[in-house]
Amino acid sequence: MRRGFALSAVLTVAAALALPARPARAEETAEGLFHEARRYADILRDALPALERKPDAVTLAALLEDGRRAVAEIDRLSANAGIYGLSVRDRRTLQDLATLAHLRLALFETRGLEFEEARQEIARARSLSDRPPAPETRIEWAALQAGAPGRGLVTRYHLLSIGEFESALGSVWSRARSVAFEFQGYGTEGLTALELTRTPAAGAGSLEEGLASRGAAVLRDALEQGKRSFTITLPPGLYRLRGRAGGEIDRAFVVPEIAEADPVVIDRARFSLSVDPKPGPHGPRFFLNGLELKDLTTMPYGVYRVKVDRDYFPGAPESVHFVPGEGIPDRSLTSWTIYVPGGEPASFHLEKAPLGSRIFRK
Repeated sequence: MRRGFALSAVLTVAAALALPARPARAEETAEGLFHEARRYADILRDALPALERKPDAVTLAALLEDGRRAVAEIDRLSANAGIYGLSVRDRRTLQDLATLAHLRLALFETRGLEFEEARQEIARARSLSDRPPAPETRIEWAALQAGAPGRGLVTRYHLLSIGEFESALGSVWSRARSVAFEFQGYGTEGLTALELTRTPAAGAGSLEEGLASRGAAVLRDALEQGKRSFTITLPPGLYRLRGRAGGEIDRAFVVPEIAEADPVVIDRARFSLSVDPKPGPHGPRFFLNGLELKDLTTMPYGVYRVKVDRDYFPGAPESVHFVPGEGIPDRSLTSWTIYVPGGEPASFHLEKAPLGSRIFRK
């Protein structure tokens, strides 16, 4: 019974998602134009319940593909509206239909963890509308079905205003951060064996688990393709990147919840850092990707956050980027760039505040 039910469910979803064949002459009138546009809009609406069933990757990819094609067809019909002599009012109605289609597609892209594509759909929706949406306009956020294939199905929609809809999407997007990776000095064989794990592991079926799994897969694919610089999306948390047992790469890093994530630089080369004055209770302390590094004799290259007592070291930068090779140092009020030639130590010097200001500080 279960196998038969599963097959029936798959066939039902496939039938619901199938794009309608385009009649040869259906668009020759304004009425035909609206009819076609609504048919494509219904594809997105009818597929919403499938998103609530936690579809697998294959089904989700099919949903996204059909959704993108449906929206492209609505855009095409809207662009051709002038050919059929539609009134200004009818053109706006068709424009509103296209706007809602892009908003619905933004939801599909978000559920597929394609956050950048979802942002682009929101931007397209805004560019299509030449007037603010009516206050009573509502759009589906979720669709729940009760019943079973072959019997009556009751679908209940959770509707949101346009503002609420965009805010809800933004709250999902904010749970992921863009993290840049740079790999230097390692061969392909060692890099393709890397594994990325999150601690603690995200809950089964959660958004964080989906984002972490997707990020690990994207990282692995990029390395297998020979890429050495790329960006992936990860949820906030503590991560560990390591290769085979006994391998050289074993690196932990933190993806912050709010602040921008620094690039994760994985370079075989190391350097030693000479600090003047020596680190003490007032600093400086160096944090690489959110974790403090206390052994300054084997420093990985990358962007370090510098923590100091500002009353003692008012001129200290917030971050310093150590770059292998030769170059001209760059120092601003908040960030420094220091070049470190191969085999040579780097130096980091801070000026202390005058003794008087340190003694009488507030």
